[in-house]
Amino acid sequence: MAATVTPLGYALMGLIRDEARSGYALRKVFETTPMGNYSSSPGSIYPALKALERTGLVEARDATSRGKGLYHLTVQGRAAFADWLRAPVEDLGEAMLRFAFLHDAETSVTLAFLDAFEATARQGVAGLEAFLDSEDGRAMPLQARLAVEHGRRGQMASVDWAVWARKQLERQQLGMPTPENTNNWKKGN
Repeated sequence: MAATVTPLGYALMGLIRDEARSGYALRKVFETTPMGNYSSSPGSIYPALKALERTGLVEARDATSRGKGLYHLTVQGRAAFADWLRAPVEDLGEAMLRFAFLHDAETSVTLAFLDAFEATARQGVAGLEAFLDSEDGRAMPLQARLAVEHGRRGQMASVDWAVWARKQLERQQLGMPTPENTNNWKKGN
């Protein structure tokens, strides 16, 4: 039976894949970066690491001067992480976490991810539009319709982002400036 890994577990695996780290160093990443959205609490991180160890996805070795080991992905952990990165995009919830860890994937893998992300977001937009146009949607109080509209606009922003991100990757492939090296994030270039 395959191990069930939570988004926090995958975030830990991705960080460990990039660099062997102690539990403390992992916790610091969560405390000092946007990864904190997944948890900076030692009450969550250490049990998640232990669960990953029990399932054979990570192992602690290379004891530090404080006697604590550095976490490394196992062969099984590397395979499970790679499978997760390439899994179909069916839910936008953890998609950005996956996307962030595609930094060393082949461009074709990243572009396929963006295509799937965009398609999933477009399906979400269409579903919400169909609901708002339905009898049930039209019967909702204004505040409820506005809440659904917020969701539709959020999904549409995800579509726009996917198109923009693809453009940035294509520019990078051509050796053209990207926001990463021109500081144009706010301009939407």
